[in-house]
Amino acid sequence: MKIAVRSLAFLLLLAFSVPAVSEALPPAAAGLFEGVPVIVMTHPTLSQVKNIVEMYEKDVLPLKSLVLLGIYHEDELVNKEQAQAYLDAFTYVEKNGLSWVRFRKITGRVGIDGLFRENLWTAQFREIFAAASGFIFTGGEDIPPAVYGQETSLLSEPWTPARSLYEVSLLFHLLGSGRNPSFAPLLGNRKDFPVLAICLGLQSLNVAAGGDLIQDIPSELYGLKTVEAVLASAPDQIHSGVYLEKLFPNDEDLLYPFHRVRLGGNSVFVGRMGISARATPYVATSHHQAIGKLGNGLRVTATSMDGKIIEAVEHERFANVLGIQFHPERYTLYRKGLWQRSQTDAPLDFNPLAFLKANPPSYDFHLALWKWFAEQVSAQK
Repeated sequence: MKIAVRSLAFLLLLAFSVPAVSEALPPAAAGLFEGVPVIVMTHPTLSQVKNIVEMYEKDVLPLKSLVLLGIYHEDELVNKEQAQAYLDAFTYVEKNGLSWVRFRKITGRVGIDGLFRENLWTAQFREIFAAASGFIFTGGEDIPPAVYGQETSLLSEPWTPARSLYEVSLLFHLLGSGRNPSFAPLLGNRKDFPVLAICLGLQSLNVAAGGDLIQDIPSELYGLKTVEAVLASAPDQIHSGVYLEKLFPNDEDLLYPFHRVRLGGNSVFVGRMGISARATPYVATSHHQAIGKLGNGLRVTATSMDGKIIEAVEHERFANVLGIQFHPERYTLYRKGLWQRSQTDAPLDFNPLAFLKANPPSYDFHLALWKWFAEQVSAQK
């Protein structure tokens, strides 16, 4: 049974009791975790943790063994709703006896002017990196535009600034940046280390590399001003389910949108995952922002069908760094019994898994992506 919401003080006390990384792999557990791949994941809320747990259990993420280390910044817990999201994750892990899921708190405050150099977080980043076999940067709220040198649009929603600051700085530490060319990135000595950056993760990756963002796709790229105008667009131009939710906020069964992506012939999807360059797989999408100016060292390897949205980037120096704007990690994509509806008055007749399988190579594309990531993670141990 989910623990009821208590006072904020109690939530913070419980959340702050989560083990530090030195305790995440204790000596007493060496026999259990020795030689086991460690995936570090940002923003380990209940839904994000369940994504990995269910994909691992269903062999969508085909690893024989795994340690999942969820990392978060202490200031994320100032917000009561955010603190509850983490508490739910901690409770889920404990209730289900998931000893292979651990957590690590990042401490200390760094301002925007200190993100792109050694700072109070550097030693913590290095410690985590030394234990890691791969990183997953997850989706979430908008990055404060000041981080990439812009004023804040009325349509931006930078509600988790503490998270954005430490994640952008972590990606800078991993990969380096045009913002500080003399900095020696952590991947410099592990060039094949895998980093998968999803949705907000892709945007953070681009900002860390010195790029910027389009703060609102419908208004800035398509000249649309209303929810109704967005929903009247072609399906391949609708990038978020928030528009349908705004019209029907009390309907929890509405599907999230899918659209097709166009793959580059020089991409990891074609060259290493075995997907045809002519393929246009469907992907789940949930974003209203996108890459604007491309960051240093990145190249575009997938776009929206009309070419206006960058859907994937890869790193020119580090071959296993992949940023994607879509969501292949949602466990709801791999459930036979999950049903949704496309309109609020429609029956529950849409199954995401059936949809992907009915539109090849969409399902195989998702499996190939996770197989590729698992192989790169396994190669680190």
